[in-house]
This record gives sequence, structure tokens and C-alpha cells, in this order.
Amino acid sequence: MRIFRKKGLVVFVILALIVYDFYPSLAYAQKEKVKVGFIGFKFEGVGVKVQRDITNSVLYLLAGKPSVEIVSPEEAVSIVGSEKINSVLSLPSENDVIILSHMLGVDYLFFGNFVNQGKDTNDVVLYGTFECFDRPKRRFHTVEITWRYDDIDSEVKKIDKEFISKVLPKSGGVFTSLFFIIVLGLVIIGTYTLVWGLGGESQEAGAPPVAQ
Repeated sequence: MRIFRKKGLVVFVILALIVYDFYPSLAYAQKEKVKVGFIGFKFEGVGVKVQRDITNSVLYLLAGKPSVEIVSPEEAVSIVGSEKINSVLSLPSENDVIILSHMLGVDYLFFGNFVNQGKDTNDVVLYGTFECFDRPKRRFHTVEITWRYDDIDSEVKKIDKEFISKVLPKSGGVFTSLFFIIVLGLVIIGTYTLVWGLGGESQEAGAPPVAQ
């Protein structure tokens, strides 16, 4: 019986560690909205109109998500200044991005860079990276992308499906609530096992020896 109780205590400790590790992500998932920052892109070899069109396409996509409260590039500049935003876009060190996400008060921070690999400014084929710092999971997500400007709407929808929607959490729903119920049940069982195990050991310690 003691072996069983010790195993129960081990299981309880493991469950507690799992809950401790996953709780921040689950808490964010339970929010009605997550705060998302988008500071834009660094462009090379493209005109102002192309830059504006691409930036706005991604911005409108993010802002249109019901679960998202967006901090736009303009709002980000008004909060921390254009010098800070430009420095992160030009040379995005991990530490600077993390600090910026805290300064903007966002859960997710999107940014990227593009270089035109087309023949000229009229034949725009953009190659680059799109990144997101994920504060709840304390990690970076990065994807390499190649976009044709003349098909930008389809390209943005594709990156939403393959990248953005996978990075951002689903709004709190049945699955997340069910997970919490399961975890709560396991914690209750573990607590009961702990109390029962300690109680059983104290009873055994206080029991009189059996006469031979």
C-alpha cells in the first residue's frame, strides 16, 4: 500500500508541474481578446505605394479577427517613437523585440522584412521573413515567404492560414474549458491521494505491534 501511495504522490507532483508550465498559455487562450502588435515591415527595392498596400493588407487581416485587439504601426510609433520601431525592423535582436512587446503591452508582436527580387519596381516579387514574438509561450515564430504584389490578397490569405492562425490562440471555447475541468479533476484526485497517503502512514505509525 505504501508503494501505491508513493506512486500517487509522484503523479500529483508531475500534474502540478504540468499545470504550472501550461497555465500561462491556457490563461491567454481563455481571454475574450488577445492584444496583438503589428509594427510593419522593412522593405528594400519597392515604392511607397507597394509598401503601404502590403502593410495595410496584413494590418486589416489582423484587425479583422474577432479575438484580436490590434496595436497598429501608427499606434506603436505614438507609444515608443519611430526610432525604436525602425531599429527593431532594421536589426531585430531577440532582446529588443521582447522589450518592445512589453513596452507596447502586447501578447503577440508581428513584424518582418522584404526584398524585391523582381526585375524592377514594376515587377514586384517580394522575398523575406515574417516573424512573431509569442509572449505567453516565450518563443519566436518565423516563416520565410515569397509574395507577388499583383496577387497580394491571395498571398495574405495564404499566410493567415499557414502561419498567423496557427500562432494566435483560438478564443476560449469548449475544448479549453474541458481541459481545465480535466486538470481540476486530476488535481482533486491528487490532493485526495496525498491526504489519504499521509493519513494512512500516520495510522500505521501509531498502530500497536502485532503479537507473534
